[in-house]
Amino acid sequence: MTLYTVDSAHTLDLPPALAPTNLWGATEPDDEPRAVITLQVAMTRDMLAVAFDLMGGHRDDEHPDTWTVEDIREAVEAGLASHSWTLLQDYARDFPDLLNDLSIREQIQAEYRAVDRAYPLYAPKES
Repeated sequence: MTLYTVDSAHTLDLPPALAPTNLWGATEPDDEPRAVITLQVAMTRDMLAVAFDLMGGHRDDEHPDTWTVEDIREAVEAGLASHSWTLLQDYARDFPDLLNDLSIREQIQAEYRAVDRAYPLYAPKES
């Protein structure tokens, strides 16, 4: 675990940060980037699953159980780059309720399994 100082009154003991898989933003040869900003976002298992779901966890051509760890992490980062962390946090509150919908339960379980594979230190295993 790693100690993170949130502000002068709060220090959190969290898992260590992972290096990013991609560089987002001004990445074309004609772009003139001024800065590369690294943002650390502490994400719950449900937030990771939401980000994965939003960025293709439900692709028809590939089941989430077949995705590589790198592909899962890239999808999660794309979800975070495309949606605010506060939106992911809001969606994460209700995401586990999708397990009650029998028509998509298997898909949601597979997305949670994928997140557990890609972030084993951060997420409890599916029961």
